[in-house]
Amino acid sequence: MITLLFFARLAELTGVRRMETMASNTPQALADARPEWDFLRDRSLRVAVNRRWAHWDTPLSDGDEVAFLPPWASP
Repeated sequence: MITLLFFARLAELTGVRRMETMASNTPQALADARPEWDFLRDRSLRVAVNRRWAHWDTPLSDGDEVAFLPPWASP
């Protein structure tokens, strides 16, 4: 299971701070999150996998933690 975390404005917009998915990469994780959350497909969002900044196409493994942050979040 992959844990998705949402911070700052993203948590406010979604009303969710944490959810789980079986996705194999970050784009699929967002697509699985909720279809109505189109704003999550914005590639300007910052992505961290296991507390390290990551690319949008980062492959995921069981037990990974993926955090989505607003574009102004700094590394």
